[in-house]
Amino acid sequence: MKSTFIKSSNWVLESIYLVKHSFKISLFFGMLYLALYMILPAIPGMQFLGLFAVFIWPFVTICIIFFYQKLSQKEPFDLQEALKMIKPKVSGILMVGLLSFIYAGILSSLIGADITSLIELSKNTPDYNFMFDDFSGIIYKIIVIAIPFMMMTWFAPLLIAFKGYSFFRAIKSSFAACLLYLIPIALGLLIISLCFLFIVLAISFIFAFIGTSASGLFSFVLSFSLIIAMAAYMALTFAIQSVTFKAIFK
Repeated sequence: MKSTFIKSSNWVLESIYLVKHSFKISLFFGMLYLALYMILPAIPGMQFLGLFAVFIWPFVTICIIFFYQKLSQKEPFDLQEALKMIKPKVSGILMVGLLSFIYAGILSSLIGADITSLIELSKNTPDYNFMFDDFSGIIYKIIVIAIPFMMMTWFAPLLIAFKGYSFFRAIKSSFAACLLYLIPIALGLLIISLCFLFIVLAISFIFAFIGTSASGLFSFVLSFSLIIAMAAYMALTFAIQSVTFKAIFK
């Protein structure tokens, strides 16, 4: 267990190193993810663009991981080189995108009714206090569906682009690698998530403590800091994806 914790900690430290030495571009990656997969789908009438963003997710991921791979090797990043690598493997990467699209559709259909019922409940009973049990069904469905999907696709687009694997071999190898290294990968993601939650709680505490009497500009700065923290968190998840891919598929 000690060796597993050390391995996870080293992966996290290496991920922090990559983000630290490319902070501006890493924040751009994080902001791009937030815009494509959180902000865009929430805008009324823009949901179809959100689904399109899901479909192109593997291509975005490959380019980001390619950047971090070059950074770890202390080599310059060239987008044209990344696109040249992707071009002959487009069909396999598109299959991963299609799988992601199908997953998003299944997840949406399974939890859509639950979310609608909660919205109706909040409208009909304004004073109702939501409990964990009200969201447990949604959470359990997301966990049951998301974990196997994440295991299948965590390395799949990278294996296709960097190693030349076929779609089915990439899916199988990604799932097997995640299963074999489940604890260190999960522990690394947990460490990053806990650090992010600590920062969010700290920012929220400052906002709650000073926000009522502070100027609007100061409140804006705090809110902006929260967005920066979210972008940095997403950048770290991309970085640890790059680090674990490099460590496992040497």
